Amino acid sequence: MATPDIGAAVGSFYFYRPGRPEPAVLRLLGDAIDIVVTGLAVVLLLVMFANVAARVLLNSDIAWNTEFGEFVLLWATFLGGASAARRGAHMRITEFVEAMPPAWTRVVEMATRIGVIVLLGFLVWYGWNIAQGTMEQEMTVLHWPMGVQYLAMPVGSGLALVYVIYEASLLARGEPIPQEAFMD
Repeated sequence: MATPDIGAAVGSFYFYRPGRPEPAVLRLLGDAIDIVVTGLAVVLLLVMFANVAARVLLNSDIAWNTEFGEFVLLWATFLGGASAARRGAHMRITEFVEAMPPAWTRVVEMATRIGVIVLLGFLVWYGWNIAQGTMEQEMTVLHWPMGVQYLAMPVGSGLALVYVIYEASLLARGEPIPQEAFMD
């Protein structure tokens, strides 16, 4: 009797797996993004809880709480957007596309991906310029470079871009892109 692969069971339980095979590098990148986003959420929760406890118990607060919370939330938002791009989970209206003939459906899906690629490319370029332009400025309380906070936009958009380009390449090759169960 073969021993079950516990790592695969644990990995499939904790990490998202698309309904199609995914290149190993994209799977590892996606898992890393999910771990970072989860870690950011836990850190944010702990810091906010500590601040509430300090206010209630000590009649004081953590001075850097708000600025740190904004920083973490911004990074979690853009990285979470990349995670959603991997899953194909961004909100979209599909009634019109689903009513089209299959040939037109593929054209509309590809046009949509191209539009998203252009938008994400712009966000990477513009976000990089903002981050570079603000690296000399400091955050008020934390005294971290402001550009590190603004790097969330080009980094998150760039990661999302990787997954959208991958989906577009699947469409270009005529491969199906399955809708995930939670999308219905």
